[in-house]
Amino acid sequence: MSDPTALTQLQIDSPPRYTKTQLQDYLKVIKLPQKFLDSPAHKTITLDSYGLFAKFVERRRGGRCMENNTFLGVVLRSLGYEVRDCGGRISRAMSPYKEEWYVVDVGMGSMGPNLPYPLRDGFETTSIAPRKIRLQFRAIAESQASNPRTVTKLWCYDVCYNPGQDGTDKWTPVYAFTETEFLPQDYEVMSWFTSTNPRSFFTRYVTCTKMIMDEEKEVIIGNNTLFVDTIRETIGDDRKVLRECKTEGERIQALEDIFDVRLTEDEKDGLPQDKRLG
Repeated sequence: MSDPTALTQLQIDSPPRYTKTQLQDYLKVIKLPQKFLDSPAHKTITLDSYGLFAKFVERRRGGRCMENNTFLGVVLRSLGYEVRDCGGRISRAMSPYKEEWYVVDVGMGSMGPNLPYPLRDGFETTSIAPRKIRLQFRAIAESQASNPRTVTKLWCYDVCYNPGQDGTDKWTPVYAFTETEFLPQDYEVMSWFTSTNPRSFFTRYVTCTKMIMDEEKEVIIGNNTLFVDTIRETIGDDRKVLRECKTEGERIQALEDIFDVRLTEDEKDGLPQDKRLG
């Protein structure tokens, strides 16, 4: 199953459409909270741009991969970028500065890279210290091809959560993506499946993630994550439990206290009984 990807290119030799001040003012208007919540299980998730604007900008909510990436494409187009949507496991916004494409992931939450990185086989860097990330162009384990010379290769994003002191790192495959172009109707099918199928992660669990910035609000240093009934804070390699919720009321209060998410009565009532606590 793939999530949407945005391949974005701006002609470098063309004059900029906006001044730096104009861009800063624009980004302040559409600035989104760094949070993710998927709770309205009784509703079909919309990918309509106006609906996403109302959810993200007016209501200050986050969304799933396909919502985040679709809205990113709208923002990039409004800034004058030419965007080609593709299918992968995340969103990639690319711009060929210095004859090189860069990847921007806005759909993977706390497991994502949290910084732009070049689309380069073998690239490796530190993301949120001490965590490292890398990109490789390789075959995936699920491939059925037996000949290594003809096997289909994908761009594979891996994470090393705890780099070894002796230089030995244990890498965890997170996702893989291609550069095949996808259309809005492709996204609709993917979004419908992930928001309605009982086997989907998004219909089985209540989860919310909020990134933690440094004092200057410039660098991401960690995250707070709710998964089902437990909220954990991770900063660097230090991880601790902030709160354990026993009842649905406690979880709703924790969403407001820690994540600044205030659910409406309709949203509270919309959570299926089998997903509620207590």
